[in-house]
Amino acid sequence: MTRRQLIVIGGGEHAAVVVDAARSAPDRWELVGFSDPDPGPDAEARLGLPWLGDDQAVASRPVEGGSDKPSLVLGIGLSVAARRAAVDAFGTASWAVIVHAAAWVSPSATLGPGTVVLAGAVVNASATLGRHTIVNSRAVVEHDVELGDFAHAGPGAVIGGGARIGDDAFIGLGGLVRDHLSVGRGAIVGMGSVVVDDVAPGAVVAGSPARQIRSDVAVGDAAIPVAADRA
Repeated sequence: MTRRQLIVIGGGEHAAVVVDAARSAPDRWELVGFSDPDPGPDAEARLGLPWLGDDQAVASRPVEGGSDKPSLVLGIGLSVAARRAAVDAFGTASWAVIVHAAAWVSPSATLGPGTVVLAGAVVNASATLGRHTIVNSRAVVEHDVELGDFAHAGPGAVIGGGARIGDDAFIGLGGLVRDHLSVGRGAIVGMGSVVVDDVAPGAVVAGSPARQIRSDVAVGDAAIPVAADRA
């Protein structure tokens, strides 16, 4: 297998996890470095990679030795707005699909460009993952699930068979979604919540069983407020 060069977009905490996932497949990926408009002082040491500049610097980076342009992957975790903006900034770039060596992905599953599946995660038969989705550590995406573009299944989340998770939706740590339900675009399922009914677009639900606690989340806004958009 020919190794492809890989650049990580973002230099925060989630980027370090993505870097580890790529390093778990050393025969597939050659990590080149990372971009970030304002990396922290310890970013290079934490990632074990050189800082290549901001997104514009990476987008204009010359191809060396006549080789193909490096593939990219998002290392931005929680902010949907920042993730979408980064993808837009790179236009027609080649986006990598990163699957940790300790994850299981069914041969019949479909993973869109930019998808990241982290350690211990399971993506089962005929699941369909859209562009730039995150299946975080030990999350389970069951058979025939549809996970929309930029959706994020947090660590330990379980999504039951045939469920439909909309674009930009976020399932928090340990969240459970019953089979064949719908979680609408931009919705947030709180940590440890148990979803037993459909969730409307833009709604925030929490508890067991999950109840709506907010309904004013703008589609495309950051799923969760964070100190740094590119964390």
